[in-house]
Amino acid sequence: MLTLKPSRTTRCLRGASLALWAALAALTLGWTAAAHADAGHDHGETPPAAAATAQPRFAATSDEFELVGVLQGQHLSLYLDRASDNSPVDGAQITLEVNGAAVPVQAHGPGEYEAALPQPLPEGEHAIAATVVAGAQSDLLAATLDLHGDEAAHAEGASAPAWRKALPWAAGLAAVLAAIALALRATRRKRRTGSTPAAGGAA
Repeated sequence: MLTLKPSRTTRCLRGASLALWAALAALTLGWTAAAHADAGHDHGETPPAAAATAQPRFAATSDEFELVGVLQGQHLSLYLDRASDNSPVDGAQITLEVNGAAVPVQAHGPGEYEAALPQPLPEGEHAIAATVVAGAQSDLLAATLDLHGDEAAHAEGASAPAWRKALPWAAGLAAVLAAIALALRATRRKRRTGSTPAAGGAA
């Protein structure tokens, strides 16, 4: 009875096929894991600390007052405290200027004030000046609001499309396919030159 042994070409083809299926399985698992990770980030509320860090802000301090502004689109939230003990300053009159243009300010709560910008601020540095009058005390505070696109870059990275996140997996698959192609080419060349031994054997 003859027992046929698989030729070297057959073994190479089988190995190449197994490598290809392994690469495809790895690519599929990686894509699925990335999709689940993205879906997980979409659920639930963003922690307040992370949201606050992503919002542009400025801080101005004088001998009497500390003024912090947080920008959300065209809405500017202002927080006014006393420099001596950080207690909120209620009932103050704040005259606010952004790049030399006056912006109306309204009281919102204990030590909290609000201002609405007439239009969104472009990227860059913006001069902030505030005159604060609280009882017998008054002071002029100045600061710079920096909008250089750090938050925009963070948002773009978070909302990157799935195909961009899958590029490393595609590159790995391409490398595996290239290696398989080289192996098959080498096997065919050996077969043409007659270097592949004939298969066969005795029972």
